[in-house]
Amino acid sequence: MHGFELIVSVASPGELAGTDLSPYDAVCLGSPYCRRVEGNYAESLERLDDAVSRLHAAGRKAYVTTPAAPREADLPHVGRLIDAAAAAGADALEVHNLGVLRMLREKGRPLPAHMGAYANVYTHLAAGVMRDAGAVRVRPNAEVTIEEMGTIAREAAVEVELLVHGKIPLGVTDRCFLLAGPEESDPNCPSACREEHWLTTRQWVLKTVGKGVLSGRDMCLLEHLPRLVREGFRVFRVEGLYETAAYRSEIGAVYRESLAIAFAGGDYAVMEGWASAVRRHAKRGLCNGYCFGFAGRKYVGTVLQGDNPGV
Repeated sequence: MHGFELIVSVASPGELAGTDLSPYDAVCLGSPYCRRVEGNYAESLERLDDAVSRLHAAGRKAYVTTPAAPREADLPHVGRLIDAAAAAGADALEVHNLGVLRMLREKGRPLPAHMGAYANVYTHLAAGVMRDAGAVRVRPNAEVTIEEMGTIAREAAVEVELLVHGKIPLGVTDRCFLLAGPEESDPNCPSACREEHWLTTRQWVLKTVGKGVLSGRDMCLLEHLPRLVREGFRVFRVEGLYETAAYRSEIGAVYRESLAIAFAGGDYAVMEGWASAVRRHAKRGLCNGYCFGFAGRKYVGTVLQGDNPGV
C-alpha cells in the first residue's frame, strides 16, 4: 500500500541467505553477466523452485534475469530458463535482448517481460517496440537522463524502472577479464569474480566483475527522491550483485525508509543515519550517473557531496 516497489538483485543462494530482505518488495534472481557464477540462479535451474517459493512465502515478488548478451550457443539454455522460471511461478522475466523477448512471445508469454539494463532502451520509440512485443516494464540505459526517462514512460505508456543506488552497469563482454585461459579450464573460475577487482587510471575508477564492467562510484539518488516521486516514478532498483550482504541489507533499509517518507509528502531531508550508511558502503565515492545530463562521475547534491572530492 506504500505506492512503490523496491527491488534488489541477488545472484545466488549464498547472497540471498545473508541478505535482509525486509526492505524489499521484489528480488531479481541470477547474474546476467556470466553463466558460471557460483550458484547462479539463472544457470542452476533446479534452485529456482525453492527460491521463488521462499520469496513468495515471505511476501516478496520473484523475478528471474536472463543473460545480458546471449550468444547462439546460449539460446537452448535460455529456452530452458524461461520454462523453469515459469514453472517455478516467478513473477516476471528480466530480458536484455530482443531475441529473448521474441522467444518469450513464441512460448505464449508465460511470464511478463521486464527489459533490463542492457536492452538498449534510449528512446520512447524503442520502448514502444518492446511494449508491443510484450514488455510491461523497461529499464532505460545508464546514459538516459531522468527527464528522458519521464518521456519514455509517458510516450511509450510503459512502466519505467530506475536504478537509485549501486554500481552502474556500463558494459558486458563475451570474454572474462579476470582469467588467463578459457573459463572452462582456468582454475581461477568461478572464484575470481568473488573477489574485488578495480580498473583505475588517473581520476577514473571502474569495477570489473569478469564479463561485466560497472561504475567504480555508487549511483546515489537519495537526495533526489522527492523529484522522482513528483515525476511519477514508482519502481526502483538497488544493484546488489557483487556486493556484500551488509551492503544489500543496509542500503535497502535506507531506501525503504526514505522512499516511504518521500511518498508521504511534506518536508524531506536526508537523515544522518542514511548518510552514514551510504558513506560507509561507498568505497569509491558517489555519483548520479547520467541522470542530470553529466558524464558519469559527477555528484549533484549538498548533503553527501563532501565524500566526492574533485567533483
